[in-house]
Amino acid sequence: MSEHNLKGAQARFETRIDELLKNRKKLYALREKFVNKFTPEFIKDMPIELYAIGNKDAGRGENFCYILERKLGDLGSIVGANAFKFGVYYGKTSSDPEEKYRFTKKFGSTYQEAFQEVKKEILSLLKAGKDENLDEIVRNKLSAMFKGKILSTYFPERYLNTFSDGHLKHYLTHLNIDTPVLLKADPVIKREALVKFKDQDTVMEKWPLDLFSTFLDSEYPGKPTNRGKKESNQDPLRDYRQPEFHVNPQPEWVDLQITNPNITNSGRHKGSRNSNPDYEKEARILKRLGNRGEKIVFELEKSRLSERGKKNLAEKVERAKYDHLGYDIKSFEENGEPRYIEVKTTRSKVGNANFFLSINELNTAKELQNYYVYIVFEILTKKPKVWKVKNPFNPENNNVAKTPINFRVTINAQKS
Repeated sequence: MSEHNLKGAQARFETRIDELLKNRKKLYALREKFVNKFTPEFIKDMPIELYAIGNKDAGRGENFCYILERKLGDLGSIVGANAFKFGVYYGKTSSDPEEKYRFTKKFGSTYQEAFQEVKKEILSLLKAGKDENLDEIVRNKLSAMFKGKILSTYFPERYLNTFSDGHLKHYLTHLNIDTPVLLKADPVIKREALVKFKDQDTVMEKWPLDLFSTFLDSEYPGKPTNRGKKESNQDPLRDYRQPEFHVNPQPEWVDLQITNPNITNSGRHKGSRNSNPDYEKEARILKRLGNRGEKIVFELEKSRLSERGKKNLAEKVERAKYDHLGYDIKSFEENGEPRYIEVKTTRSKVGNANFFLSINELNTAKELQNYYVYIVFEILTKKPKVWKVKNPFNPENNNVAKTPINFRVTINAQKS
């Protein structure tokens, strides 16, 4: 996650909030009407005609499942999975054209028996949701998406209305709050992590969960893209789109040797004499990738120390809280000596490293003992490669070329 990009997205989104709330008034009213009708007392004695989706001659589009899936679809979609997600439905299958009540066998041996069991699970879920009993919610036998939809409908200020496990993983990854354990966890736990992230943010903490979900979908990081679609270099927005990071990457260390950079005296890269580099664009792209690279290195350092029996030191590894510190991560050697790490990230394959270094970072490199640059290659792949470089700026390495490309200019002026 890039803090700069996140805040920019928040600023854009806040200009839309009033309009979004206005446009969703009818949806909120319909949700309230639904909850007031389908109370636990009503559900207990609810006939199957007012529950099961699919029967056009019964329920008349006003039954429990139809309203949740269709009429309240803009408050979190559960369309896509087949109707078995409801436990009981009315319809046909690809192998049986007869229209009749069908059911999921885990709920019973007949549709009547299954329906009674489904109602018990709904009532149990509503109680667990009210009590915020996450263990009971996870254990509930209703399908994951249906369970999430019910919770966010009855408790919209407590449970997030994002249900696809793929979307949840995507958001956790791009917000850099993913862990291997969390990615394997039940969707209920993934949603809790996202809610916690929202509530700890000074801007988003006041947003309703429905708007937070809309923000994730439409503004930052946006819905997952199709990985099968090859990225086109001709796409005019290629360098402005959110990078598509792999979920649960498996980074690998690589050993490389610094060689002569082979640049011309002009300071330009070889072969670029007629080019017009857009340094601002390059910096923007690298910033979007950088935070993901930092997280990968952070986890690698903790693993390195833990694997060597230094769990106490692994627990002390931390990311720098402020840019003025001049490094990204403070780790440790096995003897407890601090290791200061600056992380640079690229989507390029392993090879030449070309990155921006601020004057503050350079001064820090010259001042701190035991300073490293970790370069993360192939950040968008399943297996990013990490190259660990011992301080190349102190002592100065002649094979590391530094080219000034920007100056801060101050001009004092007064009326003549």
